[in-house]
Amino acid sequence: MITYPLLEGSFLTDIPVIDVSINVLRFRDPDGKEYNILINRALMMGDQTLVTFCEKQVQTMENTLPGFQNEGKQIEHKIGEAQLPVVQVAHRYLEDGKYVRQVQSYAQLPKHPDYNPENKMLIIFTLISNEDFTEFQRQHYIQVMNSFKTNDKPLKAK
Repeated sequence: MITYPLLEGSFLTDIPVIDVSINVLRFRDPDGKEYNILINRALMMGDQTLVTFCEKQVQTMENTLPGFQNEGKQIEHKIGEAQLPVVQVAHRYLEDGKYVRQVQSYAQLPKHPDYNPENKMLIIFTLISNEDFTEFQRQHYIQVMNSFKTNDKPLKAK
């Protein structure tokens, strides 16, 4: 059994085979403009790399989201204390007749004996706004990613 933490508390459970949970964090910047940071988990399949996974996700969005447009080019860099490899993309799409803007950062988690033994797990940070991103929003998003610390200890005694 492990203790699974949430903002509101924690609970005991077995280690999930795969955790694909999503956190939707809603904020307002000092000017009252709303934005979201989504954090979700995904699993690369077969021989996918971080780049090919990201490309497939973008292709899926191109085919399913109305008015989808890439903004800028795909960027590769590293984030956080563990210097996780990241592929970052920016795009926009139509929702209820208005553009939604988002920046997605796909980060490959390090190998872990309990939750990532095959080194295929990703964590995806997404900044979302219905308006152009403010500098405050960008800095908050960067802070979230760069302060992310991976769990490198075993989750339970073996």
